[in-house]
Amino acid sequence: MTTIHIQDERSARSDAEALEFVCKRLHLDIIQEILDGGSSARVWLATNAAGERFAVKTVLALEGVVDGHDLDSFRQKVTQIETIRAKAPSLGAHYLPVLHNIEGSNWACQTTPFYPSQDQVAPLRQADGVATFFAQYDAYGQVMFLRGYGATSAPAPSDYVERVVVGRFLRRLPMLTRALPEDLAAEMLVVNGQPCLAPGVLLPRLLQHAAPRLAAMTPARLGFCAHGDANTRNILIGEGADFRVIDPRGSTDAWDPIYDLAKTLFCLTVWDPALRLGFAIQRSGSATLPDYEVGFRQPLYPGYRTAIQRFLPFIADQPWLTPLLAEDPGWRARLLLTHDMHVLAEAPCRLSDRKPKWGCDGAPSSPEQLALGFYLMGTLLINELAGQLAEPGDLDDDRHLSLIGLL
Repeated sequence: MTTIHIQDERSARSDAEALEFVCKRLHLDIIQEILDGGSSARVWLATNAAGERFAVKTVLALEGVVDGHDLDSFRQKVTQIETIRAKAPSLGAHYLPVLHNIEGSNWACQTTPFYPSQDQVAPLRQADGVATFFAQYDAYGQVMFLRGYGATSAPAPSDYVERVVVGRFLRRLPMLTRALPEDLAAEMLVVNGQPCLAPGVLLPRLLQHAAPRLAAMTPARLGFCAHGDANTRNILIGEGADFRVIDPRGSTDAWDPIYDLAKTLFCLTVWDPALRLGFAIQRSGSATLPDYEVGFRQPLYPGYRTAIQRFLPFIADQPWLTPLLAEDPGWRARLLLTHDMHVLAEAPCRLSDRKPKWGCDGAPSSPEQLALGFYLMGTLLINELAGQLAEPGDLDDDRHLSLIGLL
């Protein structure tokens, strides 16, 4: 991959202004905006005079944007992709190449070829698509995990679970608190009939009182920086089992493959359904003990429900994952915890994505409504998991995921 790097010191007051400069500089015409993404970036489909099509993505330096959605992370994606292509070429060949990397004083833009595709879980929205989904996931897993994450390894820090898995949400919590309803400052709340501690109260207690259980979840080793944000819309499925990868995390640090496996499960359980179906939220109770009901506005796709049931047994049986799980007996518990923290950490992410969102029922979903829905579902999940961690024995996957009506 040869990326053309273009420096320009001008600033942009909006995405539209940055896009105008890019289109003039590269002689592109915009066809339409692509609204499917989940970050603060704006993405457009464009074409040139030869009829070639491109995806054009811009990010501005903005206030109130979570880590990972910020301009610096976006700028680092090119470096990560170059590292992947050099050190894990089998995976690197599946990354869409960044053709142009344009950097202004307070904005950046990257272009890639446009790849006709569907998102990774699209088969699950069709009748009888479960077998197709798992066949495609098997082909993807062999490349992403065996040849990607398995390309190199490094010792995991002893504080990995506290700093990375749990700490990500706690770092984002102040931004979220400013946007949530005031009654959620209460120490306790009720979600779907279950009394819960607020995550800002529960998580520090969990780190203290469940320290031995959390220590047992710590990975023995971390893998190569194969992605880091492999949600199901960042994996583009083409013809058959062919696929392309976009939008890595923007870091070349060693990373835990379980983090991305938990991201897939999170996309099946909450993320993709929430963006496609929207949340239905009702509130009652008092100011000191708010009572919320949260669910999706439409029934969960049957294919998603089946895939959720089969996902953990499926990956546990895959030879492409076995080498990465050697000397890692806590991987399954860590995956459940990481899944729940993905749900919570997504709440502030919704606030930094201001693109319009409509459910399949045609109703809009505001950033604030989506943030609240993720927060409530995450609160319910992490409270149940904390209860299981206080008990001896293995965690019950089905019991945990059935809590929000997913099984």
